Amino acid sequence: MIQRFSLTKIFVLIALVAVSCLIIRQALLGAVWAKAIAFLFVAMIIWCLIHYALGLACYVVMRFREFLVPAKAQSPFATDTPAQQIIPPKNIELD
Repeated sequence: MIQRFSLTKIFVLIALVAVSCLIIRQALLGAVWAKAIAFLFVAMIIWCLIHYALGLACYVVMRFREFLVPAKAQSPFATDTPAQQIIPPKNIELD
C-alpha cells in the first residue's frame, strides 16, 4: 500500500531540512554554535550506529550459538493429552 502523506508532515519535513541546511551553512562559515550542534548531531548518529552494530553482532552470535548447541530433548513423560484430574469436576448442569 502507498503510505499517505499529510501536508503537515511534508511542511514539518521541509522545515527540518531548512533548519539543518542553515546549521550546516553556519558551521561551514565558522559559527561556534553551529559547529556544536553539528558535532552533537554527528555524535548522535555515531552512537546509533554503534548500538546498531552491537545489536547486529549479538544477533549473529545468538544465531551461531543455535547451530552449535544441540536442541534439548523433550521429556519422555510429556503427552498430547492433559494429566488425569485428582478431583473429578462437578457436573454443574445437575445442580
